Amino acid sequence: MKKSLIGLCAGILASAVLAILPVRAISASTTDSATIASGTSAAVIIGGNVVVSANYPTAPASDDGNLYLFELKTYEYAVPDGATPVATIATSTNPVASIPLNYTAGASRLYNKFVFCANRGGTWTMVNNAQYIQNPEAVAKRSKPRVARPVKCFQEGNVASINLNGTGADNPYYNVLHGVFYVDNINSPCADPTAKSPDSHPVRANPINQYMLNANDEAGVNGLIADMVNYATNSNIQDYVIGNEVNERCWNYMAYTDWDTYMRKYVQVFRVCYTAIKSVNPNARVYVSIDQVWNKNANSYEYIDGYDFMVKFNDLIRTNGNLDWDMAIHPYPNPLYYPKFWDMSGVANGKKFTAQVSSNQVLTFQNLSIVTDMLQQPGFLNRGGQVRDVIISEIGMGSNGGVEAQAAGLAAAWAAFERNPFITQFMYLEYDVNGFFPTLQGKSIEVWNALGTDKEAEVMEWAKKVIGIKDWSEVLR
Repeated sequence: MKKSLIGLCAGILASAVLAILPVRAISASTTDSATIASGTSAAVIIGGNVVVSANYPTAPASDDGNLYLFELKTYEYAVPDGATPVATIATSTNPVASIPLNYTAGASRLYNKFVFCANRGGTWTMVNNAQYIQNPEAVAKRSKPRVARPVKCFQEGNVASINLNGTGADNPYYNVLHGVFYVDNINSPCADPTAKSPDSHPVRANPINQYMLNANDEAGVNGLIADMVNYATNSNIQDYVIGNEVNERCWNYMAYTDWDTYMRKYVQVFRVCYTAIKSVNPNARVYVSIDQVWNKNANSYEYIDGYDFMVKFNDLIRTNGNLDWDMAIHPYPNPLYYPKFWDMSGVANGKKFTAQVSSNQVLTFQNLSIVTDMLQQPGFLNRGGQVRDVIISEIGMGSNGGVEAQAAGLAAAWAAFERNPFITQFMYLEYDVNGFFPTLQGKSIEVWNALGTDKEAEVMEWAKKVIGIKDWSEVLR
């Protein structure tokens, strides 16, 4: 949260009269969409309190002249039957309520959300979008300094697993592989639980064994908190990827539901993980990961377009309290196994694949700007008004089209990375699978070793000659 907004909340709070009064239970809740749309609201930590504030052009209507503050769990979207408000204040154009945070390292108000309600005709009527705490870093006792690391690295050889068992204990013998640390020195995990863990979403068996994390019940939320706090406290991890290619159901599996419900459940997970991590290490970065499908406008059971996913994700985050999330992308060639993008004559349906990139249906290293152009829009900026960090957390060039093509494609991908100031890391995945052979060979090894060194210009000129261009702008944007 910006300092100016926190200061504004504190100033308003100093002159506000706050009362916590007994109120008879009301057994229903509804939503005043018009009032919500007309106003803004926020929840921030100030001192040892949660300060919830809102602003409206006119005071929300209330039968008794009061507004009531309710506390909801992350998976609750209405006031539960029989719930009791945690604070009562007079309705106004700028209501402000403050309650104790009651912070502990485990479950506390830190992970809940807060909503103002008016009593209208015996019904609780919500008059703002429920707000999560936007500055969980305020409770951190210390800040771990970020460690500089090479922007170029291999995933393989720098990968370790996270074992999420829901207790906060690092037990490698409980269940199986839950996630991957991307980057050297196990600095960046991508959490993918199995169905046996209380952290996993309760769904039927999935042959891929990478499941949606579970923030849909108390056990799942508490398990995520325990595990994320453990890693943020006791490891050298400084960057976290919450799920792998989460716009693709097979890599972030849950039983079929509509995409709006899927998105809501993923955002619940992301918020819990983000809050737990930031409450321990404010300097950590927390990433959302998407695959290559960008804007095909053909959302199906299997996937939702990356663009549509990010729009929905950003809208849900901003609606309930903006966070400083960041983004991880996998801009492989299209098709995946064919690196010779400048000459598609050697691949079936080459014109179709070329058209998919040209029309931004698919995200590759050739059109990286479509991601960062989106993130530069005002509605996508972080809380400080800055463009969010982007990392290439997976990329690979198959040798299927020949080692020379692999090497030239690798040089082109690196050139695309260097041309984009908003993308900060380049992580190569050497993992041969299902007819895709990205393991570097021959000239590709020479190119890789030269990237980022004083020999880079030489291999770049070689690659441009192979591709048949004089400038990278001829094939990259």
